[in-house]
Amino acid sequence: MENRASKVLTVNGLAGKNTVPKVSHRGTRDTGRDSGRKTFGTHTLSLVLLGFLVVSCHFRAVSQTTAPGAPGQDAQWLSAGKQAIGTSANPESKVWFTLANGVLTEVMYPNVQTANVQMLQFVVVNPKTKKVETEWDDANHQIKALRPDSLSFQQINTAKSGEWKITKTYAVDPERDVLLINVKFEPKVLANDFQLYVYYDPSISNSGMGDSAWNANGLLSRDGKIASALIANTPFGEDIVPSQGPISNGFFGASDALTELRRSASGSYSKYERAETGNVVQFAPVNLRLGIDENFFRETLYLGFGPNTEAALMNAYKSREKHFSAALSAYDKGWADFVRTLPKVDPKYQAQFNMAAMVIKAQEDKTTRGGNVASLSVPWGGGGNGNEGGTGYRMIWSRDLYHVFTAFLAIGDKAAAERALDFLFKIQQKEDGSFPQN
Repeated sequence: MENRASKVLTVNGLAGKNTVPKVSHRGTRDTGRDSGRKTFGTHTLSLVLLGFLVVSCHFRAVSQTTAPGAPGQDAQWLSAGKQAIGTSANPESKVWFTLANGVLTEVMYPNVQTANVQMLQFVVVNPKTKKVETEWDDANHQIKALRPDSLSFQQINTAKSGEWKITKTYAVDPERDVLLINVKFEPKVLANDFQLYVYYDPSISNSGMGDSAWNANGLLSRDGKIASALIANTPFGEDIVPSQGPISNGFFGASDALTELRRSASGSYSKYERAETGNVVQFAPVNLRLGIDENFFRETLYLGFGPNTEAALMNAYKSREKHFSAALSAYDKGWADFVRTLPKVDPKYQAQFNMAAMVIKAQEDKTTRGGNVASLSVPWGGGGNGNEGGTGYRMIWSRDLYHVFTAFLAIGDKAAAERALDFLFKIQQKEDGSFPQN
């Protein structure tokens, strides 16, 4: 069977059984600037050995192979009240993302209709008080558009308790199917007084109910012919941050680590190596011991996609070599080039005009060109996503497509208008001359 934990994997010359990539003990964080950090494999520190040598009394975990409680509680899409969407301006990268309520919501791949993520957020734990806080539930949310000429956004989540702030900046690698998230964690006190975890809830292939998840050089998940891989600059796992606990793959509401943490009086959760066929949740400690600088911490996550886990993981590693700042620069340039083609309007409306034009352009599929969906959301938000193929408003209405191509004509993008018109007559129109609703 593909991608068991014992499978031999080769990434950039790194080969071995269940190999953990080695990283430098200096300069491992990506600050969003090119700091001269070399890629992993140089100036290495054996973090696996470190994990065996460091003994902590702060955490206890029970190790089990397969998570119980399958398939977990029903999967539900999050709010359709999206605050931002993004994708590369070029057709080579086939990833779209949405943001709402301080977290990452749906991520589409390999086409604009297929969502593969329900939520990605961070969990903050105080090991002394055992208090568990999440970005979704326990923070005040702010969102910023970083530029008037790019779909570049930043989420700023400040804990209602006032104890921490998390700032996340998003970009898509224009060269491959990877979403990058640059994270800045600012605790009120020292970072060592908190434990930080990434909570990743995949919903592969438009459904959260048939996924499988495990970890091998990253957090891997799969459903059919679509897979995701989540990695960071500093690898996840107890070998890296032994005091925080292990990676765990569980079923939502039954055996996922966040549910167990909230139920636990001792601040512990179980280690499950795999979760097979259900509504899976992946949970991993983020290293706060390396890279502390002036009382804040930075990390970058790389969420890769592909037709299988090997391809998804390879994409994520290639983007990691590129660094966040380079990916963001290329992402911004693509959109800025598009914005320069737009007509000029009253200066006080130009930023809004630019954003509207970019959003319309972002909703075109990159394989079936001219297919422009109505919205990157499920408007009935709370409905279950266990129904395979439930795309919500990520569909193409004939009546809406008419308005889309007239809008493209109005902004001078004749090529996009012609693609949409071709889709309407060459793909959507039936033999009897009529058009389907969507």
